[in-house]
Amino acid sequence: MEKAQVVGLAIVVIVIVAGLVIVIRSPTENDTGNVSFQLADRVVDDFGYVLQYDNIESREDVVAGLAASKYDLLIIDAYYEPTQNESWTADEVSTIRMGVDSESSKIVLAYVSIGEAESYRPYWNESWDADHDGVPDDGAPSWLDIENPDWPGNYKVRYWDSSWQNIIFGNESSYIDRVLARGFDGVYLDIIDAYEYYEDRGVSDAASKMVEFVSALSAYAKELREDFLVFPQNGEALARRFPDYLEAVDGIGREDVFTMDNTVQPDQEREQAVDDLSLFLDAGCAVLIVEYPTDPHLIDWVYESAADVGALCYVGPRSLDELRVNAGHEPD
Repeated sequence: MEKAQVVGLAIVVIVIVAGLVIVIRSPTENDTGNVSFQLADRVVDDFGYVLQYDNIESREDVVAGLAASKYDLLIIDAYYEPTQNESWTADEVSTIRMGVDSESSKIVLAYVSIGEAESYRPYWNESWDADHDGVPDDGAPSWLDIENPDWPGNYKVRYWDSSWQNIIFGNESSYIDRVLARGFDGVYLDIIDAYEYYEDRGVSDAASKMVEFVSALSAYAKELREDFLVFPQNGEALARRFPDYLEAVDGIGREDVFTMDNTVQPDQEREQAVDDLSLFLDAGCAVLIVEYPTDPHLIDWVYESAADVGALCYVGPRSLDELRVNAGHEPD
């Protein structure tokens, strides 16, 4: 089914593939460039990112839509429905990875937040903040800190605490072990920049503690599967301060390099981010840039800008509840 409507000067085409809504915004010419990265046994020259499927009727439709996507790499949540403790099955992950034909086979990374705890995750205990005031109650684990005021239900964590790290990796019930068991190709680790919060509050070694956390997680996972991919999101400045960090990761994702929604980032911020990301490129790591503009001209510009610095780009909604394809920048 296909519909088109005029919005200002842009045409928005909505294509529904097995229930998965893919929004195509146009018009534009393809200026994405010829950037590609070798990851595991395949060449990756585009990627997509989607975490929520509330607008899709059935789980089967979600799997079919993700499988049909032609993106070379997809980032999806480690759980199909974390609030209901519903994991993807190994068969579902395999179906998404294999695709419906040779053009839709893909690498699939599992999104895992390691710098904040989320109250809708299976590990959460309601008694930790029973009064929902954003402050951990008596008896809450020592690693749990206050709620992030910008993201209700997300709590700061003392990520260097071994009890928190045991939730993330190192045993059969941990996140990384479940990701491995279900056949994901790797992980996409969020809230790496949590170290900045703790540095501002006097934890002088907060940055090195994050590097140690990611490095230990990576070493553990790669011991179990040598070709397992590890991608942190944001926190790219760690590579400048701790060069060995680059040896622990296969790539990096970075949000909002060129824009903050429909506003262009200040020159200094853009240049610093690009400069830090170049360290990953120089080390042979893939760089994935995620942007959230809705203005068609800015969408074109961020794809072109990412290609100019040797990175791949994906533009979607900040809610990450659609897998978007932007005209002129379609996956091939």
